[in-house]
Parts: sequence; C-alpha cells; structure tokens
Amino acid sequence: MKFFNTVIVLLLGGILAGAGEVEDLITELGGSDKVKRREAARSLALLGPKAKAAVPALVKGLDDDEEQVFFWSATALAKIGPAAHEATPELIKRLKRSSRRYKDQIHVRIVHALTQIGPQAVPQLAEALGSGDSSVRLGAARVLGNLGSASREAAPRLFGLLADESSSVRNAAGSALGQIGETAHPQIMQGLSAESATVRASAARAIIWVPATSRPAMHLAKRLANEPDKDARVAGLNALSRIGFDGDRMLPLLLPALDAEEPDLRQVALSGILSLRPDGRVAVPHLIERLSAEDPAKREQAIDLLGRMGADAGAAAPRLITALGQAEAEEKQRIQDALVEMGPASIPAVLDSVKDSPLAKLSAEQWQVDCVGNIGIQAVPRLTRALKEHPGNGVGLLSLIALQKIGDKSPTTRQSILPLLTHEQAVFRSAALSALVASTAKPNTLMPRLQAAMGDSNSLVRQAAMDALASLGSSAKGATTALVNSLDDKDAAVRLSAIRAIGKLESDDSALAERLVKFLDGANEETRLAVVVSLGGFRKLPDSAVNSLVGVLEVEHAETQSAVFGALAKLGSSAKPALPALNTALNHDNESVRASALNALAKVESNEGKLLNALQAKLGDKATAVRHTAIRELGELGSGARPAGPALFARFDTSDDRQVTMEALRKIRVRDVQLYISILHNDEPLVRFFACQALRRAGKNAKPAEEELRKLQKDSYDFVRREARRALEALR
Repeated sequence: MKFFNTVIVLLLGGILAGAGEVEDLITELGGSDKVKRREAARSLALLGPKAKAAVPALVKGLDDDEEQVFFWSATALAKIGPAAHEATPELIKRLKRSSRRYKDQIHVRIVHALTQIGPQAVPQLAEALGSGDSSVRLGAARVLGNLGSASREAAPRLFGLLADESSSVRNAAGSALGQIGETAHPQIMQGLSAESATVRASAARAIIWVPATSRPAMHLAKRLANEPDKDARVAGLNALSRIGFDGDRMLPLLLPALDAEEPDLRQVALSGILSLRPDGRVAVPHLIERLSAEDPAKREQAIDLLGRMGADAGAAAPRLITALGQAEAEEKQRIQDALVEMGPASIPAVLDSVKDSPLAKLSAEQWQVDCVGNIGIQAVPRLTRALKEHPGNGVGLLSLIALQKIGDKSPTTRQSILPLLTHEQAVFRSAALSALVASTAKPNTLMPRLQAAMGDSNSLVRQAAMDALASLGSSAKGATTALVNSLDDKDAAVRLSAIRAIGKLESDDSALAERLVKFLDGANEETRLAVVVSLGGFRKLPDSAVNSLVGVLEVEHAETQSAVFGALAKLGSSAKPALPALNTALNHDNESVRASALNALAKVESNEGKLLNALQAKLGDKATAVRHTAIRELGELGSGARPAGPALFARFDTSDDRQVTMEALRKIRVRDVQLYISILHNDEPLVRFFACQALRRAGKNAKPAEEELRKLQKDSYDFVRREARRALEALR
C-alpha cells in the first residue's frame, strides 16, 4: 500500500511541477525581456501538447516585435497540435500578408500550425476561403490541401476559387482538390470541362495528386487533344507527365507541343517526353524522324532529347551517326555529346561505324575514340568483347585505341589486350602496346615487353615503345642503352620518339647530351624543338650543350625559344654562358619568350643586384604573364627584394596583378608603413584586408596608420572591419 501511495504522490508531483513550469513560461513570454520571451516560447514548443494552457499567450506571441519570439510561438502552437484548436481564428487572421520581414516564412509557419491543429479547423478554414484578402484565401486553401480527405466538405468552396483573381490562389485551390482525393473528383471533372480556360488550367493542377488511371486523369487527356488555350495545355501536360500517364496515350499530346511557338509549351513537351520512362522508347522513332527535318532547331531539339533519354534512345545511335556525317561543326559536337549521354547503349553503333575503315586512317584523333573515351569505364566491357569478336578490323583497332584513352587498370582488361601484342598487323601490335601500358598499374613492370618491342620489325611498334618509355620518365633508365641505340633507327619518327624519351630520364650523361646536340645540325622545326625539350630534362649539361642551346635562340620560333629558356632555367647557375642571350631576350616581341627568358634569368643569374634590377624593370611590362613572372621571382628573393617595394605596391593599381603581388609581398615583408597605408582604401576588399594584416604585425610602428584604420571600421566587408579593429588593438 505504501508503494502505491508513493507512486501516486510522485505522479501528482510531476503533473503539478509541469503545470507550474508552464505558468512560469507564460509569465516570461509576456515579460519585457526579449531574450526571456524568446527562450520561453522555445521551451513551450519543446513541451508540445503539455503546453496547452499557454495557447492564449502564444497567440499574443505571434505579434511580438522580436522575430524569434514569433517563430517559436508559431512552432509551439504547431507542436501543441489539435489541443491548440482555440487559436484557429487568430491564426487564420494572421494569414494576411505581413508587413514584417520574412513575409513568406511567416506565412509558411502559420500554414504549418493550422495544418497541425488538424480537421477541427476545417469549418473555419472553409469559411476563410471567402475572405476578401487573397493571402488568407491562399493560406486556407493550402491548409485544406494539406489535410487531404478531411477537407472534403470544403470541396465546393475550393471549386469556386478555381476562377479566383489571384493565380496563386487558383493553383492552391486546384492542388487542394486533388489532395482531397476521390470525393473531390466531381469538382475536378467539372473544372476540366468549364467554359473558362482559367478554370480549366486551375483544375488541371489537381491532376498532379490523382492516380494516372483515375477518371479525372483520363478526362484531362481526352480534353487536351483539342485544348485551344496555351496555359491550360501547359498545366494539363505538366500534370499528366508528373503522374506517369500512359506513354502511348501521352506521346500524341506531347509531339505537337514540340513545334509550338510558345517557349513554355515547348518546354513542358520536352520535359514530358523525358518523363515517359519506363515508356520512353515510344518517343524514339518520332525523334529519329525529326533528325531529317530541314529546320535546324527541330534537329537540335531531337538530338538533345535523344541524348538526355540515355540508354532508352540507344536505337537512335545509328541514325545519329549518319546525321553526324552530314552535319556542320556545331551540330556534330551536339550529336557526339548525345552519343556520350546514351552511354554504353551507343557503343555498338559507334564501333560499327569504323568496321570497314582503312586501318591506317584510325587514330586517337577520331571522333569515335573521343566519344567512347568520354563514356569512360562503362564502355570497357563492350570494348574488351569487341577485341575478341573483331580482332582484325577497324572495330578491334578502335577498341584498343579507346581502351588506351580510358586507362582501365583491371586484370580483365589487360588479359584481353595481351593476345594482340603478337598480332600479324603492326598497327594492332602498336595500339595494343600503348593500351597495355595505359591499363597497367605499374608500367615499369612492362620493361621487358617494351624493350622487346623496340626491336620490332615495324616502325609503328618501335615508336609506340619509345612513347611508352617516355611516359615512364626516370623509371625507364633501365632501357637507356636501347633508347640510345634507337637514335640510329632508320625511321625518323622513331628517332624523334627516342629523343623525347631520353629527355624524361633525368640523365647527367654528358656524352649522351652531346649526342643529342648533333641532331640540331640541319634539323627541322619539330626535331629541333624535341632536342631542346629533351636537353632541358637533363640534370646537368656540358658547356658545349649550353652553347648549342644559346645558338638555337637565333632561330625565330617562339615555341622553340621558350623551350630553350625552360631548359636553361632547369640548369640554374651552370647555364651562365647563356646570360647575355637571356638579357637580350627580355625585350623580345613575343610575350611568352619574354616571360620564359625572365624566369630563366631568375634561376641562372647569381648577382642579386643585377637580377633585382632586371625584375623591377619588367614590373611595368604590358604583358600580364611577364609582370607576374617578375612579381613572383621578386617574392622568391624574400627580404632581398625590399628595395622593389614601391614598384611592387604600384601593381595594386592593376586588378590582374593584385593577388600575385600580395603573395610576393608576404614573402618579402616590406616594412614601410606608408606603403601599406597607400593601399588601405584599394577598391578590392582582399587588398584592404592584406594591408590591415601587415599593419597589425607592425604593432606600434603602425601608429601613422591609426586614422585610416579607424575609417576602415565602417568598411562594407565584415572581415576587413574585423582586421582593422585587430590592427588598432595592436597599436595600443
């Protein structure tokens, strides 16, 4: 007995404590302290239905000047739910357009609270549909829709709002009728058959909420076939598309809209065709037919749709490829993009397009390679299958080239490539070798195969081996002897590839460098450039090679000259014989030559004073690339570049130079306070912030900047204001 008495006492104590807590919160909600009012409303929201006694106080809280008090009061009424029924009239009143901030958010909160009160509010909400205020009508219709079938008694009044002067109210009324369900179907059917196009359009929006096989949906489809009004057609097509209406019945409604003059009608037709899944294939034959249209806009529309339909449009791939052969450049690209979007479904047709192509004409530049490569890893299973099914024609060769581009590193892919390394046709052996290297996680394990390929009887295979070794970089040092021997290959393309591969070895072999230099005598442009780039890959070069590089500068070819300077830059101080040529090139007509020469000078010139003067002189160059090179290299000099401070700060006048200048100055750490003051009011906020940071670090030495820093406390950017305050604190 004592036990039961104890339990009863505890329960009563809890109830009384809860009631006392609510009373205290009600008192705080009506107080003058806005923080306490906000916390009281929040606490009442957390109590939910237990806070029923606070409903009158929470209704008053809806008018509180403090936004958060309003939001929490509305939330609390929603949490109390049906027990807050007495608040319904006041909540409905507050559906009116508010003059406060966050008008739309306020409306949403009131609608939510009324929805949570539930079916008890329906009679009053139905009455509110007749309000003279459109915001009240809108809110009431939305709540009734949210309540679904519980709002069936309001259906006649909602039907009346299908002709409302406000489009928002009309749309909400139509949606509400659909949400009510089958009991509102008579009103929906009546609306769909109304004389007023406005009413028909509003009623069509109800269809979004009904089953695709319902009578209203069927009735709408029948009406749309002869619907004269554009807005009603848009609303109807959109609604039927969204509910997944039968594709065979839907397509005849959508196709005519594709040719409509009105953009919104065309757009709803496009969206409708894309929403036909899983019945999307029914549209493909019609879209294929449009590919032959004389109007480019119709062709473009069909191409884009087929691409966006993905795998469903795979049957259109052959026709798209035929169209590609007759198209102009822009349309060709559009077709390729569509084939890529189709994914693996388009690959058989793409591969078949090269089945009878001469093997010698197939290369990585083919649009088919680009297309399949962009499909990516999803294409691999079909490509490896093609290697087995078409080992001797264009399909197999294209598959190898595409696999190289994709670079899938699975064992299955490698196993499918291996048999083709011994193919009777050299073009297959060459492509297989390149594909194998791309598909191997550790290409250096292929060294024996590559060295064997370097002795192949066909130059295509030997060249592929060279290119593969070049891709391995310094990992290919084990093949150095074979590469050197390849410099004597009878085929010029193989020799060129060998030159390029040697440059990747990071060698310091002087004899090998001098061997490469010999290729410069009487070389054509391509060979000369390859030799220069290759020499730039050496860790050090003999003076004779450096002199040869300088001699190449006499050739008026910007790319080659830039490559020479790139090579000299890597050599650093060992390239001193090139200094006169570097200084001369600083005034070259070509900006890329000037920039690369300046970059090389910064690495080769050991006299800091001379380098500082040269870099400063280029701060005013008309080419951005040259100025930025000068700025960055000054930054690399660190404190040694402080004499260039005024010239560097002048770069803040040019917007393109600001970021790179700030990066350089962070390394240089110029100490002149006046220079930082000069940029405190730059029109770029990041520059102002940078100046404030520097002045903060200067501490009391930044006293001359105090007045300007105070002005920045009113800057329009918070992060600038904050840094200005920190700088002022550091002054003190």
